[in-house]
Amino acid sequence: MQLEEQEIQEQEEKTLDLLELFEIVRGKILWIAAFALLGAAIAYAVSSFLITPLYSATAVLYVNNQKSVSYQNEINTSALNASARLVPTYEAIVKTKTAMRRAIDEKGIVGYTPAELLSMVSTGSNEETGVFTITVKGRDQFYVAEIVNAVAEVSTLEISKYVEGTTASIIDYARVPEQKSYPSDRRNTLFGGLIGALLCGAYVVIRSFADVRIKKSEDFSKVLSAPILGVIPNMASVHSGHGYGYGSRGSKPEKKA
Repeated sequence: MQLEEQEIQEQEEKTLDLLELFEIVRGKILWIAAFALLGAAIAYAVSSFLITPLYSATAVLYVNNQKSVSYQNEINTSALNASARLVPTYEAIVKTKTAMRRAIDEKGIVGYTPAELLSMVSTGSNEETGVFTITVKGRDQFYVAEIVNAVAEVSTLEISKYVEGTTASIIDYARVPEQKSYPSDRRNTLFGGLIGALLCGAYVVIRSFADVRIKKSEDFSKVLSAPILGVIPNMASVHSGHGYGYGSRGSKPEKKA
């Protein structure tokens, strides 16, 4: 029975601590909201004006593992599965300096070395199909589409060159991106607001629990676990309308006539 009573008491104390924490946070909710807005504003300013934006453009390709014209009308599930299994090979061929150098030489891409261009290129694929994508991410909003289309065109030639019996074609050419892909202003703004609210909330809670002064009768009961027999009033706050009283400085005021 004593163990059960102890567990009940501990549970009640935890509940009271949570309620006290909630009251502390609720009492400073305006401050927390203000810091959340401040954090969101700072994050938005940094994301919009201080971080260099990047833009991305994507081209979509399909590779057929049957090059012969006699098999063009006989595409079946096995052929599609074979193409899908070869997609990692196609992606590896695309992401080579040889392919980048060919794009620079044959498509007139200027201002980049093969290594720099390769660092801008990424690929993606659907494991169940022979379709894969080539994406170029860079600072120039209008040049990234031209670059990725050039890389896609030379990639079709490179794939046919190194993987015999296959052909590649571009399903969807890239277009000039309308918005930046990095950074995300919305996400950074929300993250900044959350960080501001958490920092302010943590400061409020830590400051409240670090303050060990007894400010009210409830604090006295928590410390000594004893009943309160009486309370001495704060004489500085007493304002008497009749007879003698004590002012805020403890001086004796004049008696009214």
